[in-house]
Amino acid sequence: MISDRLFVHVKKKSGFPQILDYLAVIRPTLLFPVWTLLLLGYYRGQVFSGALSSNLHLFGLPIILKPSLEIVETILLFSMLMGAVYIINQITDAPTDNVNRKLYLVAQGFVDVKVLIIETTLLAIGAIVLGIYWFGNVLLYLSLIVLSIILGWIYSVPPVRLKGRPVLDLFANATGYGTVAFSLGWISGTNFSDSTLLNSLPYLLCVGATFINTTLPDIEGDKANEDITTGVFLGVKRATALSVILLIFAILSSIFLKDFIALVATSLSLPFFVYAAIKPKINVILMTNKIGILILSLVICLFIPCYFLLLVGTTIAVKLYYSVRFGIKYPF
Repeated sequence: MISDRLFVHVKKKSGFPQILDYLAVIRPTLLFPVWTLLLLGYYRGQVFSGALSSNLHLFGLPIILKPSLEIVETILLFSMLMGAVYIINQITDAPTDNVNRKLYLVAQGFVDVKVLIIETTLLAIGAIVLGIYWFGNVLLYLSLIVLSIILGWIYSVPPVRLKGRPVLDLFANATGYGTVAFSLGWISGTNFSDSTLLNSLPYLLCVGATFINTTLPDIEGDKANEDITTGVFLGVKRATALSVILLIFAILSSIFLKDFIALVATSLSLPFFVYAAIKPKINVILMTNKIGILILSLVICLFIPCYFLLLVGTTIAVKLYYSVRFGIKYPF
């Protein structure tokens, strides 16, 4: 999955009660791409359908001060679902996470795997139950939830383990975030149609471009675990070049679809991706990965301002947790 990283090893624990480790293990900052794509789908669906009326506008586009209850419900239940997926990913990736020097609570044994299995089960079942309760009359919505569970499972768990299969790992991530999450956001505000998939194209390409670069810092660990990711398969130079190509196609598709938000976000991100392709050092690639999703998130915050509060609040909570619990600076 699209990943965050820490290049330090924890030596001691202090501060917060250990139970908070089981909240942190869902990797809250990694939910940012999920929330952003859900809200982009919701916003794009509202604008495309003409259902959105607002007295406030920015660059000719309406500003949503109060998102619907349906999208809030979707964010909650999909966060639960993705939290379960992220835990599964960490359990199966624990050996490579250690090789790749990733600070994950699972890899370094700060949480009990048996408890995590229970937590994962409760999160997944909870998401399904809430989906049925809130959107039981929308078969497509429930189908997308099930598809997300399936993608999350086969991405990490053998024998399929798409993470270790080049191109398929890229397809799973780009589809899961750029199409499935986007579509769930869309149908949280309006009806699904062929236009939903078409309008998701810039985001599918944008996620794909970012995902390719996330596989590059992990090449050595993935090789050791015999995971042939897209990054391992292509190598750094060709992978960064492909990420630039995908981002260019994202820009072109956003122009074709007249998607101002996608156009601005991808255009602002392009120079960083080009720089990473020219100077493919790990620190540059990591910076590019963070900047891409940051720009996309901040742009949608302009049109759904309350989302900014969620991003800031979550970031502060995560930073406080890692500072008090482990004495380290994260996420910055």
